[in-house]
Amino acid sequence: MNKTFSVAVITLAIGGALGYFAATTFSQNNDVQETATSSEKQPLYWVAPMDPNYQRDKPGKSPMGMDLIPFYEEEQSGGKKDPAGTVFISPAVENNLGVKTTSVINDKLSPKINTVGYIAFDESQLWQINSRVSGWIQKLNINAIGEKVQKGDVLFDLYSPELVRAQEELLNAKRIGKAVLVQGAKERLSSLGVDNNQINAILRRGKSFKNIAIKAPADGVITALNVRTGAYLSPAQNVISGGSLDNIWVDAEVFERQSTWIQSGIAADMTLGALPGKHWQGKIDYVYPILDPNTRTLRVRLKFPNADGALKPNMFANITLIPQSNNKVLLVPNQAVIRSAGMSRVVLALGNGKFRSTRVETGRESGNQIEIVKGLNPNDTIVTSSHFLLDSESSLSADLSRISNRNETKTAVSAPVHDMASHSTEQPAKQSTDNSAWTTGVIRNVMLDHKMLTIQHSPIPEWQWPAMQMDFMVKDDVDMNQFVGGQSIRFLIEKTAKGQYVVADVDQVNTDNDTNNNAEVAQ
Repeated sequence: MNKTFSVAVITLAIGGALGYFAATTFSQNNDVQETATSSEKQPLYWVAPMDPNYQRDKPGKSPMGMDLIPFYEEEQSGGKKDPAGTVFISPAVENNLGVKTTSVINDKLSPKINTVGYIAFDESQLWQINSRVSGWIQKLNINAIGEKVQKGDVLFDLYSPELVRAQEELLNAKRIGKAVLVQGAKERLSSLGVDNNQINAILRRGKSFKNIAIKAPADGVITALNVRTGAYLSPAQNVISGGSLDNIWVDAEVFERQSTWIQSGIAADMTLGALPGKHWQGKIDYVYPILDPNTRTLRVRLKFPNADGALKPNMFANITLIPQSNNKVLLVPNQAVIRSAGMSRVVLALGNGKFRSTRVETGRESGNQIEIVKGLNPNDTIVTSSHFLLDSESSLSADLSRISNRNETKTAVSAPVHDMASHSTEQPAKQSTDNSAWTTGVIRNVMLDHKMLTIQHSPIPEWQWPAMQMDFMVKDDVDMNQFVGGQSIRFLIEKTAKGQYVVADVDQVNTDNDTNNNAEVAQ
């Protein structure tokens, strides 16, 4: 019995020791777990991804069936060193939202402008036949509009009593033998439309021709035929018109917002539905100075070579204009820009899961790219996908009342550099307006008594003016004594209410004369 009692006591002692050890170990593990749990970040609340106003104090589903996202205290403040509006999302949430980013690039903006137009004659190559005397068409060699003719082809034979009398005067002058009378008779026939070959033929023949052949002045096709055989002609009557198709014009229109890209000389590519697979290369020949008041479009005229004659007037053409820009600007994808509340903004990707909305000023567009005038720096990273979700959260606390000062490095648009004297100094850029434009030039003539200058000025792209020499009146508040012939100047041209162009201001005058200009000064 004593033995049994001893075994029981020993068993109880061992069990108690094991129990104490287990209890102590379990208690320590609980303390460690509680400490670890307390050290983890606790979310302030859970929020719906699509609705920042839907908040709950525990995980769950949003009304749209999406998992609620935990929102932490540091997200609310954006971190101690982060500006207002900075939001934080975990990598897992960023992946689930499909956030995509890209870098802001500094590159040339060269858009392609697509438009349509109609082929027409090159009007500088059109010609017209008018009779200079009254008479009758004895024989008409042209049957219909569209016939091709070559220079010198006989269009019709004209009988005119006045031409017969002029021929007799020439023959009589020749018989008399006075050179002065002969020359006068020749000039009279020439003024009536008789060419030199026909005049020489009259002299060789010694007898007048009843009919005089009227010939085509140039190659081309007939565009108008207003007479028939036997018709009576008078000097005021338009008889036959024609034109060459070696070059053709295309009249096209571009939208008002695209007009800033348009200037003479821009390359153009043309395709025709009637001739698929073929391309014609041309250029803008002329930009019309006013917009159509009904369509608000700018009309342009393009010129294309047509050596094979495949291009025919009134054909419908598809035109691609290819402006070239020499200036690099900040560019972002068009879809990255959020436009709302009268402003434009993008979402910056700051790294480490941080994002912030920032206001920007946009400029010109080209395809899927848009120019950023102010608000971003080169190589900034912006969000291009799911940025509306991030912006809806960031814009609640971000300062969007102005464009951030961090982006004062606005990309400057370089002005054209004109050829000035090598010793001239740089001047601050001055802006042109609709009625005024800054340019450079060389004074060719100074007219003090008339308060006028003759200036050979540089091209003025704002007005589509080429380089040329012009006479300008000088405004009363501009000192004429500072000007001498041969000076290189930078000056302001101003259009007055009467449509005159005057020199309104001068901000750079080189005092060294250009001895090669041979300018004169009229006193």
